[in-house]
Amino acid sequence: MPDRPTALTGAAGEHFVAYKLSAMGYPVALTRGGSPTVDLMVGDLQGRSAVSIQVKTSNWAWRGYKLKTEKNHWEWDVGKKALKLRGNSIFYAFVDLKWDDDDLPLPDVFIVPSVTVADFLGPGWSRYMFQIMADSKPKYFERWDRITKRLDG
Repeated sequence: MPDRPTALTGAAGEHFVAYKLSAMGYPVALTRGGSPTVDLMVGDLQGRSAVSIQVKTSNWAWRGYKLKTEKNHWEWDVGKKALKLRGNSIFYAFVDLKWDDDDLPLPDVFIVPSVTVADFLGPGWSRYMFQIMADSKPKYFERWDRITKRLDG
């Protein structure tokens, strides 16, 4: 695969998450470029509830270790703003595009409450990276129900 600008990687993740939620029957709006904390706004069809989604996308988020498999994890750069981004109606969609030179598989998506991300991070870190350990995959992987339950009351 040729190198691609990070903006295209981010856009691919945002559009994929928007597609998934739209296919489930929810209206989705992509925010204007430059919105610092929210990439998508999703509502219910009656207009009674909404959630905000911050999408973080990686071309290849998996970090596998052959000798120390207990260290296997996915990771995304979330930035320092993630320390303060927290709320019951704010979620992260962590997208792993899994792009390589051979094919374009469907992305993996991990749905994580914003409070979980903020609590994971520490003040003063040199780089703010969120990790999902391999053994925690079922807790977050394709957990669209976290969003749909919030929208459906």
